[in-house]
Amino acid sequence: MAMIRREDMLPLNINTIIDSVTKKTANLKIMFLGDSITADGLYIRLIREWLKQHRPDLAVELIPCGVPSETASSLSEAAHPFPRPCIHERLARELAAASPGVAVACYGMNDGIYHPLSEERFAAYQAGMQQLSTQIREAGAAVVLMTPPPFDAPSMNGRLQPADAADFSYLAPYKDYDKVLECYAGWLLSGECPADGIIDLRIPLLEHIRQERSLNASYSYGDGIHPDTAGHGVIARTLLRNLFDAEPDTLPGAEESGEAARGKAD
Repeated sequence: MAMIRREDMLPLNINTIIDSVTKKTANLKIMFLGDSITADGLYIRLIREWLKQHRPDLAVELIPCGVPSETASSLSEAAHPFPRPCIHERLARELAAASPGVAVACYGMNDGIYHPLSEERFAAYQAGMQQLSTQIREAGAAVVLMTPPPFDAPSMNGRLQPADAADFSYLAPYKDYDKVLECYAGWLLSGECPADGIIDLRIPLLEHIRQERSLNASYSYGDGIHPDTAGHGVIARTLLRNLFDAEPDTLPGAEESGEAARGKAD
């Protein structure tokens, strides 16, 4: 499976994964690892519904494994109500229990712990992601990494702080925290972290935010950290295009995203 590069954004070919995985099993298991954005599960439900409708012939099991507040770096801000969990505390158990053919992972939003960029925190993120990829591969699964979604300061209800503030947290983040996430995303897209594929969520979500705000200046992208229903729709469409080579006219729109969100509420 080719590495997705920023300059050409070549789609991943799911058939390449299937060919390798089906040599071992008749079913393709895709595990989704991540923080509260993944734990919400909406983008995974949208993908599942698309597969039922458009690829009923494909034996695919989607396994949601997101955990709120989680990091890949083992870092936690002082003001967080409890030490943030780290994927490395549970990864071996999750891989053993699920035996996935593919693991899709999205970390970074919490890894900068809402502070300005620092080499120490960045290095912890890099080391955590490299360890994550290595461990997944050693378990026999393909690795697909997603860039962290953007932080949208205008949607944030909490207190945004300057770089020289005494401390930062998810409730009082650095006002330019998105620049930190841009740096983390750029590193993933550079190919320095071993993976079978990289999917850029950042650019499609930024384009979505810009478009919505051009139509409605008061548009709120969730709480600035967690995407709203429309944002999850963007994530689902991005994954469907990259993983399953989905045709544009088959992708779920705003109506389908809303129905999936209401299904969660029920």
